[in-house]
Amino acid sequence: MYEKEREELAKICHLLYQRNLVSATDGNVSLRVSKEHMLLTPSGKNKGFVEAGDMLVVDFSGNVAEGAGRASKEYPMHRAVYEGRSDVNAVVHTHPVYATAFAMAGKNIPDNYLIETRMMLKKVALAPYATPGTAEMADAIAPYIQEANAVLLQNHGALTWGRDLMDAFNKMEVLESVAKTIIHSAAVGEPVVISRENMDKMKK
Repeated sequence: MYEKEREELAKICHLLYQRNLVSATDGNVSLRVSKEHMLLTPSGKNKGFVEAGDMLVVDFSGNVAEGAGRASKEYPMHRAVYEGRSDVNAVVHTHPVYATAFAMAGKNIPDNYLIETRMMLKKVALAPYATPGTAEMADAIAPYIQEANAVLLQNHGALTWGRDLMDAFNKMEVLESVAKTIIHSAAVGEPVVISRENMDKMKK
């Protein structure tokens, strides 16, 4: 079941790997496919080499309805996003180097350096550290699900979500690109912010 969606999920996983947004077996990606099910990447597999047949059909109680393998232990984090946002159908969790550097430093990514941050991500949040794969992880992001489309997970990684897989992927790619650019700019000199007046123009 959900053969077309499985293929789409595998392609996004390969893109994440090709764009250096995941390494080895880290990260997990999901797609809401019905009111009862989501597709979820299996635990312990390199995202660059997963195949459509590896994807698991998981119900919203965390049970594997179809597929071999173990569902990602970070499933509760994905479920929390879907339960909190009816407009969201895809969630991407990775450990991108530059965005995670911000998260490790306990700093959020400013939205007034590059217009892509505000235009593509709307709002980025910084969630406190929680042990991966626990209910605490879902609790840590819960306050930001409604207002943000991207969350930095302190000492862990990043999470983005969107209306579909490509939308969630694009947000993760932009998040990492913005973080990388800010860090490199700081090596050259103090980054210059976009004025509030010019930021306000983007709202019009």
